[in-house]
Amino acid sequence: MEQPSAQPILTTERLELCPFAATDEARLFRLYGNSDVMDIRKIGTQSREQSQVQLQAIVEHWQSFGFGLWAVTERDSGAFMGECGLRHEQPGSDNIELSYGFLPQFWGRGMGSEAARVSLDFGFRTLGMEKIYGLAKSRNAASRHILESLGMSLVEERKDGAETVVRYAATHADYFNDA
Repeated sequence: MEQPSAQPILTTERLELCPFAATDEARLFRLYGNSDVMDIRKIGTQSREQSQVQLQAIVEHWQSFGFGLWAVTERDSGAFMGECGLRHEQPGSDNIELSYGFLPQFWGRGMGSEAARVSLDFGFRTLGMEKIYGLAKSRNAASRHILESLGMSLVEERKDGAETVVRYAATHADYFNDA
């Protein structure tokens, strides 16, 4: 896997994705402290302190690996919308996860799919990743729809406490056969 020389900024027709910085505490807490968003995410709603710890991990991931989660903003307005990007599923794991979450006012407009698609493309085209996973709570139909619309295949369903978690995967070869 190739590491880019600088932290890339990605753009689409409607979105700009910039690597999170240590100064993004308030923006990330707006997302991670929102129970409507985080109830359907694997880490759950975060306190301000927990959100700061998450931000530190996001920034360190970028510094260590040359990729990570981007802060997603709307190009026309500059409004912070959420996060999307690639990261290791767990510290020390070789498995790469596509992760995304958006504030409720941006749901249902295809923004998550747009950000996820450019992130997946970056992982396969720029970084040369061989496989990327996507995880979601089984009850999160919108997230499952995004993963399926990207051509990812369901590879696992498992219990995680009271929740069922689904795991999808896309390979480099499948992505370029479908692209």
